[in-house]
Amino acid sequence: MKKNILSITGIVSLLIFVSCEDFLERSPKTSITATDYFKTASDLETYSNRFYQELISPAFDDVGSDNVTISTNANTMYTMVNSDGVSSSNIGDWNISDWSQLRRINYMLDNIHPENMNIADVDLNHFIGIARFFRGDYYYKKVKRYNEVPFYNRALNDTDEDLYKPSDSRESVVDSVISDLEFAAAHIKPNLGQRTRLNQYAALALLARVCLYEATYRKYHTELGLAASANTFFDKAITACRKIMDAGLFDLYGSSAADYGALFCMSKLRDNREILMFVEYDRTLGRGNNAHTVLGGYTGYWGLSRSLMEDYQMKDGSKFNYVKPDGTYKTYVELFENRDPRMAETFAYPGFNISPEIEGHSPHIPKITYGGLDQLKFFPKETSQRMGWGMNYTSLPLVRYAVVIVIYAEAKAETGALTQTDLDQSVNRIRNRVGMPPVQLSANVLEDIRRERRIELACEGFRLDDVKRWAKGPELMGAQPQGIYIQGYGAYDVTGDGVPDVAILRKSGDLSPIEHLPAELQAKLEKEYLYDANNNRTSIYLSNEGGESGFMQFVTSEKRKWEDRFYYIPIPKQQLLLNPNLKQSPGWADK
Repeated sequence: MKKNILSITGIVSLLIFVSCEDFLERSPKTSITATDYFKTASDLETYSNRFYQELISPAFDDVGSDNVTISTNANTMYTMVNSDGVSSSNIGDWNISDWSQLRRINYMLDNIHPENMNIADVDLNHFIGIARFFRGDYYYKKVKRYNEVPFYNRALNDTDEDLYKPSDSRESVVDSVISDLEFAAAHIKPNLGQRTRLNQYAALALLARVCLYEATYRKYHTELGLAASANTFFDKAITACRKIMDAGLFDLYGSSAADYGALFCMSKLRDNREILMFVEYDRTLGRGNNAHTVLGGYTGYWGLSRSLMEDYQMKDGSKFNYVKPDGTYKTYVELFENRDPRMAETFAYPGFNISPEIEGHSPHIPKITYGGLDQLKFFPKETSQRMGWGMNYTSLPLVRYAVVIVIYAEAKAETGALTQTDLDQSVNRIRNRVGMPPVQLSANVLEDIRRERRIELACEGFRLDDVKRWAKGPELMGAQPQGIYIQGYGAYDVTGDGVPDVAILRKSGDLSPIEHLPAELQAKLEKEYLYDANNNRTSIYLSNEGGESGFMQFVTSEKRKWEDRFYYIPIPKQQLLLNPNLKQSPGWADK
């Protein structure tokens, strides 16, 4: 969907569901020569503006990861783990629009000729840095998906032999990525402007993120044989973060959980010191988003998971326990009591009302068939911000300071160099904002930082990358996702007013568990059944033996299974036929 810092695509579609010749006949052509066009800084700015227009896509969900129970949107990872339904014969991606955007980036870089231009060196290097930023981000996404891919640092033509070059090694491609990003971070201007265009600090943040990913991937994926080089990337991540932290330009926004939640549904972020870069959506600009689709019981397409919910600590910093002292499970309403305040800014809490200013508007009812834990983070809180599909007018962060200092803490912990001062400058500042007690330096500090990362960055598109780079696929993606605990068939209060709102029933038409309730209340209940009238299973079931109580589970993920090839996706088979020199992604050779 959205995803993570910038969604970028590129330049030459060497081999994409069509022959090379066919594609190149269809590739974009320029009506004037670059020598005529690229004369001034304004020319380069005009050309590079299309990178923002086409390639930026903010993330506002964690679909595909263990933070989400189920999604009705198509998702490659869920198709793999739930049904092993992905193969090199049916996979998409590696398509024309993808590679053609890389060609546009390289075309710009190929055709910058300073001797024919009227431009200051600082401006020239700024725009070269922008192009190299996009190329670095583009190629690192390729590494994450395929491990090894052919690297092109120039625009190809239809007779170029490199159209059929072999895949380059992960090490080689990553070295080129880092070279691009380091150039970008050194030469893109530091001017923040309105924070909607690339600046030096956003480039440093991407460099830090890529370096942390690669460092941990090499450290924990020992099958690559690259663990010895991990610390080089940890050090680069630390250095990049430190430059941002020492600039004195950024800070966390506000001093409450409400301020934390507001970051993700504000109309304007231009002057927000936590924001390094964001995408502005505004009715006057004719540009809107679909952030309203995060809320399951409203128009949403997914639910959040029990495992994410349980990672939120109690308000005093102790671990959450679903089971009460008397041995019973906590009710839906009790799940939210005395928790890390960020939980009620991330999950739709009991009593949340999407339009409280409208008299008589009922509180939100969570989507039980998604697990009962709806996402609230990013939902436009003001009714006036929600005008329909593609017409939500909340600005969305691309890079925020909290991400930078969490990267810093994790990289320092991974190298064994973390101090209490480092913690106090990073994760403890984040926790202090919402009134949570500080993390102390201990033998378990890395797990504390990972938990803090999961909580602070929930639903921002980071989680699946984290699962992959920590090599936690079997543990976190192999387990069945679960929703809330259901004590048994009957009616439940999910709004906190003491009156039942939903009913979980065994079979359509069987109302015996709620027949004691007044007829008027029975009629108002939202009813979910485990079986239809013909005794066919519906989409949900309960985890305990006998199926009459337990955690909400999902028929679609009943046979979930993890295989290590799922760390990557396959290159389409047709592309391997067109270019036999390509190397298939690890584990997918016969799939």
